[in-house]
Amino acid sequence: MRFDSAARFAAVALMWGSSYFWIKIVFGGLNSAQFSFFRILVGAVAMLGILALGRERLPRGAGVWARLVLIAFLANALPVLLVELVDDAVGADADMVSVFNASVPLCVILLCLAARRADRVPARVAAGLVVGFAGVLVLYAPWGAEWLSAGAAVNAAAAIAYGWSMLLMEKLMGPAEEGGRAMTPLVLATTQAVIGVGWAGINMPNGGFDSTPHFSASIIGALLVLGVLNTGLVYMCFAWLIREEGAAKASGVLYAVPVVLTLGMVLLEDHVLGTREILGMAVIVAGLILTRLPQRTAPAGRTRSADRAIPAAKSPAAVR
Repeated sequence: MRFDSAARFAAVALMWGSSYFWIKIVFGGLNSAQFSFFRILVGAVAMLGILALGRERLPRGAGVWARLVLIAFLANALPVLLVELVDDAVGADADMVSVFNASVPLCVILLCLAARRADRVPARVAAGLVVGFAGVLVLYAPWGAEWLSAGAAVNAAAAIAYGWSMLLMEKLMGPAEEGGRAMTPLVLATTQAVIGVGWAGINMPNGGFDSTPHFSASIIGALLVLGVLNTGLVYMCFAWLIREEGAAKASGVLYAVPVVLTLGMVLLEDHVLGTREILGMAVIVAGLILTRLPQRTAPAGRTRSADRAIPAAKSPAAVR
């Protein structure tokens, strides 16, 4: 694994895995709708500033923006809409929700199979993602959850939607000969933040005006971390992984998120690790190592794009 790729992988895993602790701080003064709006607003402003400094421009053309809006809808708006439509979705078992959030890499593979493009997902990557998911199951042990429920259906649909958004991201950043637009990760991350402000604004009447937001130094600091880093720069790193490695391999970073979260709970909340949790994290790490082992050098004449693991893949929308 190249150093730059490893650095991006680590940045995404560390920041998305630690989001829970920053969100707890923000919820001391803002409700869910307010948090979603201010987080994405901060991220959009920061990314627009970085875009200007980098002398890059937002894309032009209705077709490109239509695809960008679809990506934002699948990854952010649709999960929120489904939760609002299904009464017991919010009360779904936490371990079950975590498992569905970590199931996105498998959704990527299934979507590739459905699109008859499974040949572009290396067998070792697919095997590593299956092993990693087995580790997630051991870590959370959601055996007593109600899998045949509306809450489960909502979380399954959200995972599939997020997987699909990853496929669309990969194609949009791909070369023109593959139907892409060669969009840079910076432009993609910026547009997603800008569109996200619109989605969050639409959702503000759903509880956003029920109470007055309270801003303290700690809440503002947490918002800056979640907005500038998680929603902006780290999401750009995630898009970069997708462009360089393909959605299937890049999606494996979502397995690292629960590992970081669990270790964070040990350090910050005095959580005591059990044998099952240690075993689960070990299996997850083994799966990630399998997915990220160096590939053999491609035969002469084979294009780089043909070696990329394919498209399409939640870390919850709030994580970003």
